Amino acid sequence: MNLSTRVKAIMVLIIDGILGGFAPLFMKIALKELNPYQVLFLRFTIAALLTTPLIIIHLKKITIKKIMFIIPAGLLFSANVFFMIIGIQYTTSIVSQLFYLLTPVFVSFICFVVFKERVSWRCVLSMLICFSGSMVLIFQSIVGNGLIHSIGTFEGNVLILCGVISWSTYIVFTKRIGHQFDSHLFVVTNFVVAVIVSIFGLYFFSNTNPLRTAVQLWHSGLPVVGSILSLAILNSVLYFFLYQWSLKRLSAVIVASSSYLGPLSAAFFAIPFFGEKLSATLLLSATSIVIGSYLILTEKK
Repeated sequence: MNLSTRVKAIMVLIIDGILGGFAPLFMKIALKELNPYQVLFLRFTIAALLTTPLIIIHLKKITIKKIMFIIPAGLLFSANVFFMIIGIQYTTSIVSQLFYLLTPVFVSFICFVVFKERVSWRCVLSMLICFSGSMVLIFQSIVGNGLIHSIGTFEGNVLILCGVISWSTYIVFTKRIGHQFDSHLFVVTNFVVAVIVSIFGLYFFSNTNPLRTAVQLWHSGLPVVGSILSLAILNSVLYFFLYQWSLKRLSAVIVASSSYLGPLSAAFFAIPFFGEKLSATLLLSATSIVIGSYLILTEKK
């Protein structure tokens, strides 16, 4: 890889990392007036509409063979955002982004289990350190001790972890088959599948429908409307186009490192505006997860 491409990739990852930290903040604002399924439906419907020209272009190229690959990718993508939007109601923005630092760890673990890739002792050590830090958060969220505004609840943290696992699997899967497809195809497919999944959620879990959801958005306050648009434009279209661009040029583990900026950008706004707090437990867990993830990302391949 030449220097210019590497510099571009680094800049893209920095932008994506910052945008990723904003997503839970926008979700929390939108959830004040909308339910999770409505947020998902509006977010990805707008995103799909914005990428309609690409959808039309790729419809001509889609074959049954391609569908067999891209639909599972879309379902993994949808599982990630589904667990995230449900879980963020019961945990803090900072913790949600902190758990996504485990992405490189899960990526390495999945590659080892599924593809039998070599795992060094350094990698094993980093996994143990990361999982120890995450288990501290999980255990303390069970005990409680008045830390809900710092580390969230057990249910919320487990849901976020499920989202991280889905996202990590998505990264590995799309990296393995990415050379066969245009990266734009993955993005638009993800949006369309997410819309379909959210419609099922509207009808079967929230007793509402797309039309009622659109009307409710029309009557929502400016912060909610702005959050939905930000989720659709910044955290969907821009974020995932940049992410897929990076994923075709860098290793899955390196791309996963963009999540490092997420907790910082989340904390910058979550602490003053949402009343989230730092605690000794949170800082201890964060230190363990950061150190463990760093050991994986800096390992010489």
